[in-house]
Amino acid sequence: MTAPALLLLELVALFFGVSFAIQLLQRRLGDDRLRAWMGGPPPVAALKGIAVGFITPFCTYSAIPMLVGLRQAGVPAAGYVAFIVAAPVLDPVLFGALVLIVGLTAAITYLLVAFTAAFALALAAERINITRWLKPLPASLLSTLECSSEGTPTLDDDAACDALPNTTPWRGLTTEAPHAARAATTLLRSMAPLLLVGVAIGLAITELLPASTAARITGVSDVFAIPVAAALGTPMYVNTGLFVPIADSLGAAGVSTGAIIALTIAGAGANVPEFVILGRLAQFRLVGAFFGYVFLIAIVGGLLAEAIVA
Repeated sequence: MTAPALLLLELVALFFGVSFAIQLLQRRLGDDRLRAWMGGPPPVAALKGIAVGFITPFCTYSAIPMLVGLRQAGVPAAGYVAFIVAAPVLDPVLFGALVLIVGLTAAITYLLVAFTAAFALALAAERINITRWLKPLPASLLSTLECSSEGTPTLDDDAACDALPNTTPWRGLTTEAPHAARAATTLLRSMAPLLLVGVAIGLAITELLPASTAARITGVSDVFAIPVAAALGTPMYVNTGLFVPIADSLGAAGVSTGAIIALTIAGAGANVPEFVILGRLAQFRLVGAFFGYVFLIAIVGGLLAEAIVA
């Protein structure tokens, strides 16, 4: 089996596994408790979302089921926006790799920039009422326990189904597991075409842009190295396993610390596959604004790292 096929199989299994676990967790806790745990004033909800994103080693794809679950439960926007921003970039494994590649000071700078960016965007999302630009979760993305379980009428209206609370009592793992598996399968089936397209595009770009080429491009000019690195990182599909050897090769090729930090933020925080997936859940104007934000943060992070390390 080829490497891309293995990666796709791994992502599908991870997506299904996370979806299954989230469905069970949401059913076991109940929406009210989940909202209480992830709620509070916007700054508190944002900090909780960042904390969950930090302790869950999710790439963008595996974070999507969690995002859907948080929206289903009615978690405040600050909480789920902070989570979806923090989950791919505030990865402890990625941080450890950066410590080895660019040093502790630059890695800490990366961590602080990523944290601040997630926190600020979460507060902004709450302030502007970001739900206006989110698409209603269609019935195909919602838990079968909410929309078609015994004793609960099936709803065809997307908005009504989106707002339906999860009120059915927990009935034990043996009873709940098949329902959670069906819900996870439904979510995976809905996202599968986008998953295939996104991974194909991201891997193609990554294959066409090996570390040697990236090093040559970012090394053309010291002035433009950081923005060029941020621009190169944005379309690439990057998870920790793929990115660590790329960053290591860039460091060995003499690429500046700031450029590596910019590439890391852009590659982990925003990529073409993510754009495809998030377009299923939000208006493309909002997704485009998010990508622009990550691009700017990547440049800022790279410049700060370069200034501090120099």
